[in-house]
Amino acid sequence: MTLRRRHFLTSAGLALAAGLSQAHAFERMTQIASVMPAGNTIPDPTLLVAGNAESTAGKWSTVLSPALMQGLEAAAPLTVRMTSGQDGVTGANLFDTQIVPDGTTALLVPGAALVASLAGDPRVHFDFGRWVPLMLSLVSPVVVGRADLHRTLRDLVRDRPVRVAVSSYTAIELASLLAMAVFGLRPVPVAGFASRTEALAALREGKVDIVQISDPMSPDALTALFDTLGQDGVAPLFTLSDTVRIAYHGQTVPTLTERFVQERGHAPTSMVYDAWKAVAAAASLDVALALPMLTPPAQVAGWRHAADVAASAGAVEALVNGRGRKLVSGPGCGPHLREMTGEIQAILTLRRWLAVHSPEWRLG
Repeated sequence: MTLRRRHFLTSAGLALAAGLSQAHAFERMTQIASVMPAGNTIPDPTLLVAGNAESTAGKWSTVLSPALMQGLEAAAPLTVRMTSGQDGVTGANLFDTQIVPDGTTALLVPGAALVASLAGDPRVHFDFGRWVPLMLSLVSPVVVGRADLHRTLRDLVRDRPVRVAVSSYTAIELASLLAMAVFGLRPVPVAGFASRTEALAALREGKVDIVQISDPMSPDALTALFDTLGQDGVAPLFTLSDTVRIAYHGQTVPTLTERFVQERGHAPTSMVYDAWKAVAAAASLDVALALPMLTPPAQVAGWRHAADVAASAGAVEALVNGRGRKLVSGPGCGPHLREMTGEIQAILTLRRWLAVHSPEWRLG
């Protein structure tokens, strides 16, 4: 592709984004990108990882970067740039504030960063709704709790305090806090749990009532875990999404919405439920591969082609198939990102809810 043609396409993308709504601009740029040549259009491609080597994004990068190299027809391995932390906020901030949208750098980011953004975490200085998604790895976190909570939900005991294990108030476990509020219970976060193992140990010891299992697992591993938890009176209550259906001894674990209908006879309709939907969608994101808004269409096409190639790579399939994950790529990412973004009224409800309850949580 000539330099003049690249400049023309860049100008076209900028004009589209300026003259249309964000959603329409993205759709039009996608249409342009779909007809552009895909291979060997990205000079010196870089993968910016929102997290350190031990984070979710960091572990994914070791598998995804070689597969993307093949799809990009790159002459050398991708430059992989790690950042600090586990939840991806630092890397996402860097992506939005310092990365030029020239198509050379893509971001690999976990759902935890998106949850922090929705919650209004003061560390956040990025707008993920402006990103161009290339690939999403989606999961279905499952909420487990003591067996007596089954009866609490059924008997509609309102305003009962329910202790929820969280790493922090604005972490991905925020979805479980909101879920308890949707059921009319009074969630009380118990902070400081850095791993699933620590949280489940606290659940067995009766120190908390609810744990959100966000790590994707194989069906056999989940069944074994549920069997072990059952010996201590703990059972799966519901999942945050239906992306990957979870079954236990032949019975499908219901989603929160399905569980609510079972208990109440109608679907939830509150504003807190609308806020929960956005948070649950973000918490159900394993990792996302994205480009900045206003990336030239030719580069979008090149990365999208690379993402499609990567999705069928053996190492990536081994990480996904039968492991509790579902990959979505290309235009199919758009609807999922919109769910995670949420309606403005739902986000305002979420932040008001947090503003009301956070002071009492901090006071204990």
